Amino acid sequence: MADVRDRRSVAGIMDGEGRGFTLPAMSSLLLTPEQRQIVSQAGQFLLIDAVAGSGKTTTLAQCVAYRERQGTPADGILALVFTEAARQVFLQRLAQAGASRSVRVATYAEFARGLLSDWQAQGLIDGAQDYHPDAEAMRPSVFEAIEEAAADPQADREYGYDLNNLHAEIVINQLSRLKGTLALARFEDASDAELADELDLPRGLLSICRAYERLRRIDAGHFAFQSEHDLVTDVLAIADELGEIVPLPCPALVVADEWHDANAAQINLLRRLTGPRTRIIAAGDKEQVVHSWNGADPRYMGEAFEHLFPGTRRLPLTNSFRCGPTLGACAQALTAQVFQSGRAQDTEVEVVRYGTGPEDDCCRQVVDTIAGLVESGAARSLADCAVVLRDAHQSIALENALIARDLPYATDGCQSYLDRIEILMLRGILHIARLSMAPVRDRGDVKAILRALGLFAGLAYTESEWADAERTIATDPDTIRYFYSGRLSRTADAQETVDPATRRWRARFAEVCDHLIAQASSLSAGELLAHAAAELQLADVTRRLFVHRLDAQAVTRSIDGFIAYANATGLDAAGLLAHLHQAQRRSGALKKDRHPLVVTTARAAKGKEWRFVHMPFVVDGEFPQAHADPAEERRLFYVAMTRTSEKLFLYTPQGHDSHFIRAMNLPAARAAARARPAAPVAPAAPPRVYLDVPYGDKDAAKQLGAQWDNVQRKWWISPAMPRRLFAKWLPADDGPGRP
Repeated sequence: MADVRDRRSVAGIMDGEGRGFTLPAMSSLLLTPEQRQIVSQAGQFLLIDAVAGSGKTTTLAQCVAYRERQGTPADGILALVFTEAARQVFLQRLAQAGASRSVRVATYAEFARGLLSDWQAQGLIDGAQDYHPDAEAMRPSVFEAIEEAAADPQADREYGYDLNNLHAEIVINQLSRLKGTLALARFEDASDAELADELDLPRGLLSICRAYERLRRIDAGHFAFQSEHDLVTDVLAIADELGEIVPLPCPALVVADEWHDANAAQINLLRRLTGPRTRIIAAGDKEQVVHSWNGADPRYMGEAFEHLFPGTRRLPLTNSFRCGPTLGACAQALTAQVFQSGRAQDTEVEVVRYGTGPEDDCCRQVVDTIAGLVESGAARSLADCAVVLRDAHQSIALENALIARDLPYATDGCQSYLDRIEILMLRGILHIARLSMAPVRDRGDVKAILRALGLFAGLAYTESEWADAERTIATDPDTIRYFYSGRLSRTADAQETVDPATRRWRARFAEVCDHLIAQASSLSAGELLAHAAAELQLADVTRRLFVHRLDAQAVTRSIDGFIAYANATGLDAAGLLAHLHQAQRRSGALKKDRHPLVVTTARAAKGKEWRFVHMPFVVDGEFPQAHADPAEERRLFYVAMTRTSEKLFLYTPQGHDSHFIRAMNLPAARAAARARPAAPVAPAAPPRVYLDVPYGDKDAAKQLGAQWDNVQRKWWISPAMPRRLFAKWLPADDGPGRP
């Protein structure tokens, strides 16, 4: 079958200099004047200042197709994206734009790995002896680095050099951050103590990262092992050390999507790929820079980009096809950047006020509103809706309200509170207070609770010892008393193997748990947990375990939220544990629904879209969070609010509006939306025609230009696309005689 992506027809659109240029017949969107100007822009360096939902990827794909039609060879074009999912979307947009299959679309890591492989194949470098494809494969090397750092005579004795999976995950995340920000290069000229002050990290953690790099690096271009986190910075380091020995490609055209997510390593890689005739087109939204912890910086959407690429031309992409006029005006008022709507249909914003009583009142209103949308038919299913939280700790009351209402939900980008390690630890403390694991009998649930307790206590069990304890306690719940008295609270035989902080914590843990056991029958679960949190100084423990200040703060908020919930129930330990056990079972059943409501966070929601978005707890101190960077909080709020296409619900306590709500100036936004028609831009994105594509036909449908809808979980085409190509997948009610 002929490749439909290579079919062309003249669309009669003029470029910015009056010349005609062609658009593919299969394109499902007409270009706006802004998009046409971008596509026809002739400068070497172009930075696109976009807004949410403005078609950044579509525009970049059209740029690629246009340059290809102007004579740029497909094998001289490179599109860089951040994730595999984004790569697949970009390939779909290229197909719709009529670009050829030879255009390369790669993630930064994939592209860097290809360079390293080419250099190794040419004998220019020795390369890596082993490749670690994921965190599990990296873990043994991380543990080796932890042991090496702990054995150093100058080791930080107040740091917990724990050999557990959580600590390994923390080390891996910090390595990724240090590499993305290029801070790892400072290891050559700064001490661990200096870097600890500069980066707000424990000296012990930095010593582990240094040890990891010593283990990894053998010589210039020669590594004992490599992982995805290493690839871009290894390319940069090798290029610095070996210079012209290792050739870097200079594509004719490089397009970079979602540029607001770029970090220092990625922008430096882009610069090194730029030859005298290389054209660079990058698109992003400076108000979506929300990964600053990992090195993203608003400057890369402005002065830093212009410094690295002199003569940069900046063009706007201000028409959102997702957000209607009211929400668009709110976004413009909040961010002070031009934000227009390319939709005829409005996106309304409703502020829902709740009482100043328990926070459950907020969640009850959220759940009632969502249920009402489905019952009225406004939402086709719960999958049309998402609840976007500022932080995961806010999900406790929400999940309980959803479970009580029997509304299926799935968490995305965050764990259910029932599965979080800090909550499992608190549940474990209540089980110890009762000297029984009842009513929990499932081996997997027992495992999760025991390992959470062991993690917080610094317990070093072998895998066989863990398996034996889990099997024993699952069989006889009352044997948890022996797990506590025999291992968790022991310090006498741990003098040489446990760090001083953990040893002190274990002694305190034993004293506190003995008190809880004695008081279990007379105090509520909330009172028991509040006593444990205060006496065990759990905030300090989380700082030791979770290392980075922001991670520790998030876990501390989660602990505080769970204790507040326990207090609100008024249940004793047995009652709360039984309630949680039932909630967990019910939650598991609800998550099997094929079209659940999505519960996510503002950070995890970036790049996604729902018809209805609900944002609870919009109040100063929660959103924005107290003590957080105000600019990043505003950007997070902008990301969250612009995820919706039909209606945004903001839930705020009576008399305590978040200043973000005031900044949106909703009355003025509504008035402006009523006073003018939709902006005179290209027609809004057409409605979708959904297809019934069997799994075995998905590649054929995709090749013809069909797109995948992650929300509806179905393939679709626009009405402008020829029906005959998709006839066998069209629904029966699509109507006869369509072309």
